[in-house]
Amino acid sequence: MKKQHILILCFMLLSYGTASAQFKKALPNSSHNGQSEARFNIGLVGGPNYTLWQHFNSAQTSDWFVISYKPEFDFGYFGGIALEYMLKPNSSIGLNVVYAQHNMKIGFLNDQFPTGFNQYDTLRYSLSANYRSIEAYIPFTQYIPIGSKTVKPYVYVAPHASYILDGTMTYLKTTESDTAAFNTTRINDSTFQKINVGAMLGVGTQFNISVGNYYFLTKIDASVNFDLLNTFTAFDLENEFNYKRHCAGAQISVFFMLPIKKQLQGACVRWGEYD
Repeated sequence: MKKQHILILCFMLLSYGTASAQFKKALPNSSHNGQSEARFNIGLVGGPNYTLWQHFNSAQTSDWFVISYKPEFDFGYFGGIALEYMLKPNSSIGLNVVYAQHNMKIGFLNDQFPTGFNQYDTLRYSLSANYRSIEAYIPFTQYIPIGSKTVKPYVYVAPHASYILDGTMTYLKTTESDTAAFNTTRINDSTFQKINVGAMLGVGTQFNISVGNYYFLTKIDASVNFDLLNTFTAFDLENEFNYKRHCAGAQISVFFMLPIKKQLQGACVRWGEYD
């Protein structure tokens, strides 16, 4: 009976430890001592992002002769929750769900835009998009042991999915003979691919920070991403924007994570051995 009482007590303490003291260090004589990682890590992630249209199949129709393509810098941001499950001491699988704000712009120049018989003009125009999305990605992370218990570099790959909540696209056209013309439209299913999938690749470093008997994890990484589906669905401007545009981008992620650990497991095993 004494052993059963001890086991029940251990179960209650483990439940309490998992719920409230998740990120406490292992006991000095515990079998978990020396392991810097918990089985689960949970926390927050956020940072800046940069998004661009990857240009494919440059329009070269009978009405288009010389076109130059130029992406422009316009940063956004993202933030959300991050979960990580340690498969092995140096590898893990995770799930990050974030809210993101994206801003992107592309510009084109056609210096032989036909305006009449043997008459040409210089046409400059740009298309910009500003939208908000919910995104999820599943990173497969490989940590690189370097002999340090507090610093661990890592690399990861991740499938990526996004859903656009709302946003706008603005078209600006300027020629030497005409004034600028604006056309702003809401992003919807007929103008933009609202659901997209792709892939991510990133590198970073994890830091194990101790505060008394507790510790937490921070990560900083940089990644690139690429969407597989064509961004535009049926958006045709000047016989050009119906061609393929795939979203690509980069982001810097900053994580703050708390390990979730069964603190008293090693102690319970020892108590049971003395019965």
